[in-house]
Amino acid sequence: MRQLIRNALIVTGDGETEPHSGDLLIDGEAIAALGDVPPSDRAGADSVIDAQGLALAPGFTDMHNHGALGGTRIGAQGIPVACENALLGGVTRRICGVDGLSPAPVAPEQRADYAETLRSLDGDIGEPWPWSGVEEFYRWHRGRSLTDMGLYLGHSAVRRQVMGNEPRSARDSELTEMEAVVRSEAPHTLGLSTGLIYNPAVFSDQHELTVLLRAFNSVKAGALFPHIRSESDNVLTALEEVVAVAVDAGGAYCNEHTKIAGSHNFDKLPRVEALLDSAADSVPTLTNMYPYTAGSTTADGMIPPRFRTGSRAAFLARMNDSATRRAIWEWIRGDRTSWDNFAAFSGGLEGIQIAGVKEGVGDAFLGQRLADVARAAGHEDLDSLAAYEAVFDFLVANELDVTIITHYGNEPAMEAFFRRPNMAICTDGLMPGPGQKPHPRTIGAFPKALRMAREMGIPLKTIVHRMTAMPCAFLRLPSPVLRPGADASLVLFDWPRVRERNDYENPTVPPEGIERVWVHGSLLLERGTFHVPAAFPGRILRSQPSP
Repeated sequence: MRQLIRNALIVTGDGETEPHSGDLLIDGEAIAALGDVPPSDRAGADSVIDAQGLALAPGFTDMHNHGALGGTRIGAQGIPVACENALLGGVTRRICGVDGLSPAPVAPEQRADYAETLRSLDGDIGEPWPWSGVEEFYRWHRGRSLTDMGLYLGHSAVRRQVMGNEPRSARDSELTEMEAVVRSEAPHTLGLSTGLIYNPAVFSDQHELTVLLRAFNSVKAGALFPHIRSESDNVLTALEEVVAVAVDAGGAYCNEHTKIAGSHNFDKLPRVEALLDSAADSVPTLTNMYPYTAGSTTADGMIPPRFRTGSRAAFLARMNDSATRRAIWEWIRGDRTSWDNFAAFSGGLEGIQIAGVKEGVGDAFLGQRLADVARAAGHEDLDSLAAYEAVFDFLVANELDVTIITHYGNEPAMEAFFRRPNMAICTDGLMPGPGQKPHPRTIGAFPKALRMAREMGIPLKTIVHRMTAMPCAFLRLPSPVLRPGADASLVLFDWPRVRERNDYENPTVPPEGIERVWVHGSLLLERGTFHVPAAFPGRILRSQPSP
């Protein structure tokens, strides 16, 4: 197919070239001509689209996405749900394996338990996992995505394979074994991710992180992509830890889903920004964020790490024990520093919204708050043990398969981060089941970022660069900048009008102004209608070797 897009506002993505009127010719999977397309080429086009001045840019890159597993489930539109969400926002590249929780590597005997652990965040593939290593996962994934997908190597996955979900520091022999796993999988992945609030990475120390990042960098250049140990009360110490790891290991650093949680912590903003600036003086540094004042994760993240050890079944059994429940409640009520206490930085149960549940069990509470669960059980004192017992009952009834939205932030802090010139955009999109109420960022993050940039006076060429070429360069992926010969993964959008239309109560409402999206020359979204190709064009993203 030769497709001619006429009268577009060309935004190349390089961050320097001013948007300009022109045409673009797609020949197969690549851009054949850009700007003034010769009349002979225009005449030979199989289809012609009049862009009528709409902005034409490279497809966007989502640097932090949870759709590698359950996101492959075919949704109501006949395409994978993660791809449906991505394309609605103009995203053509998704980076998964985030928060240290890549789907591989995994020991064969651990597959079922690890699948249960990831279900709330990343969804369920509906069958037993047939893979162990990353390349085996890629073979399973191939042909299941419309958008391109790449993986970080997950620290928790590596640690779990070597020492299970053990609440202790690694022994020297275990570190050596983890180093070997990292070196084996590094060629197939884009960097080392960790989630220092999630088991088992939460039990690691700075030395372990440094050793493993150094092992990754011994194979090829890679960055550390951390969910830091605290994004609330201890955000400064947590940030210092991971920046030191990146500097010591000789790699790069990317601050994932940048935020400060808890209204009492917003005075830390200048020091957080200073630390990020200081990091950039030492190592290549990038930041990303979803432009919202609430986060989303699994409800078991509310439980202190020491109670989440062992298998998923053991954790669930522990949640039924009355003495353990009291200990958890006391920990939540009394400790805001040794772990990232979601209840504390969200203002208690009233600040935590229910986004996903086990189908047929907790549906009545979707979109409501955990406070509503406690009140429905007759408990008005939301700080009481009885109120938390009602919440624990709810989690157990749903077999811990609950996702939450944590309302922790404020607009000024979020906007300050958004203005940073090296701030890329992500969705952090979780993959809840059908009929549930995910965080609106899953669809709205990129359209909202475009709206915010427009309203805040950030130039179009700049925000497009931050969504396209900037993250790809950091990840050592091929440049998506529009030029003849480049990949024809594109988004056509209405710059004066584009915006998110969804919210926390109605999160699946599509955005406004994303008009068309192509992946490798295949037109997949056209004015709200999906075109389902016979073969899904998504590819595996692989970073280029070190120079």
